[in-house]
Amino acid sequence: MEGEEVLRTCRYPEWSFRKVKRQFNLKTVQKKKAKQQHPSFKRPLVVIPYVEHISEAVARTMTKYDVHVAMRPWKTLKGTLVHPKDKPDKEDITECVYKVPCANCDKTYEGETGRKLGVKT
Repeated sequence: MEGEEVLRTCRYPEWSFRKVKRQFNLKTVQKKKAKQQHPSFKRPLVVIPYVEHISEAVARTMTKYDVHVAMRPWKTLKGTLVHPKDKPDKEDITECVYKVPCANCDKTYEGETGRKLGVKT
């Protein structure tokens, strides 16, 4: 005997069968609609720099709009200590704008060069 037939022989009311079928159909329809509307929907993620008291307020506001917020420090120990390239000396910089103050008055000379800054003419 099938499960429904067993319950009918135990005199379960007809309305209970209709209710269970309606609930089952409603859940399957809702699942199908959710898959059709958003096949690969994921909550958007926003990464913001952590600033005390401000980042928390922004995160609370974003969660109201169903946006996930991740915070990261804007200044890290690695960023402070590690410099993969050495900074060039000022004399070795090429293609730059320079400003030279006059030793005798308040005027300045501004110029642009493609040569190294430390090269004298």
